[in-house]
Amino acid sequence: MDDLLARFAARLSDLGVTAGGGSAVAAGPGFQTTTVRLTRGTSTRAYRLLYGPTVSLADAGMARGVELPALVFTSFIAPRSAEALRRAGVQYLDLVGNAWVEFDGVLLDVRGRPRPDDLAVPAHKPAGNLFSTARAQVAFALLAWPPLWEATRRDLAHAAGVSLGQAHNALALLTEAGYRRDPARPGQTELLDLWAAAFPTGLATKLTLARYRGEIGPAGDVHSEDPVFVSGESAAEDLLRPATLTLYVQELDPRLPVVNKWRSDGPANIVVRRKFWQVPHDGDGGLAGVCPAPWPLVYADLVTSDDPRVRTVAREWRDRFAGPDQSS
Repeated sequence: MDDLLARFAARLSDLGVTAGGGSAVAAGPGFQTTTVRLTRGTSTRAYRLLYGPTVSLADAGMARGVELPALVFTSFIAPRSAEALRRAGVQYLDLVGNAWVEFDGVLLDVRGRPRPDDLAVPAHKPAGNLFSTARAQVAFALLAWPPLWEATRRDLAHAAGVSLGQAHNALALLTEAGYRRDPARPGQTELLDLWAAAFPTGLATKLTLARYRGEIGPAGDVHSEDPVFVSGESAAEDLLRPATLTLYVQELDPRLPVVNKWRSDGPANIVVRRKFWQVPHDGDGGLAGVCPAPWPLVYADLVTSDDPRVRTVAREWRDRFAGPDQSS
């Protein structure tokens, strides 16, 4: 591991930045942490460095809430993982030179370098991607309905729309990563932000049924007894004027775009995704027509927008439901 730390300093040196650090301590399976100070000219900043052959987004979440910003260094960071780290505000560098490091007027932004053929896949494999499709659904259910932390695995699986085994596995991994119900912070802002950062390239991709373009306004449903859940900008219209529409439905009725006069050509501003959750104790059994989506889903659709105006609103939305982020 000391060799990896030396290669971290060498890679930064190639980019014109010097690194000085202290003693490393084990932080989790396969990775270590230490304090480093990066310097370029008169610009300098200290970081909590997490480094190892594999460092996941969930691992990086362990550094949230501490005084220093997190910086990840590992063998290779794939584009999808890099995007999730950026959205979570976690800076990073890998052995092949992909980087996002920003401090005091210094910006290192290198993307798209592929994994070299001679770079072996690390022998250490993490227990699993904390935000794979099924696990992301479980994390969502726990964020939306915190009492599920103490509920039966069967109730959790039902709410998340996953199998009993998947619910058990996800809860075990979340607990191992240090997440659990905290009455003092019912919104679990650390878990929420990491889950939301992984959402657009993970769960959202799996759920997307169709994209359209059309006028943004109240969506007309096809069957009044089948609920249509509104998320994203259109769910937060008290905070901004919506420019996009995000809907979640049990299944895509081909008449939905016809009723709403949506078109499938041109740039899309409307996305329809599959509804996967069930409100505990059949709480949505009486819902019909157009309804708001659960608040964590609205937050994820807001905070992952490319529009800075929408991301600002996302923080207001999060604070409304989860309370202010104590680590910010």
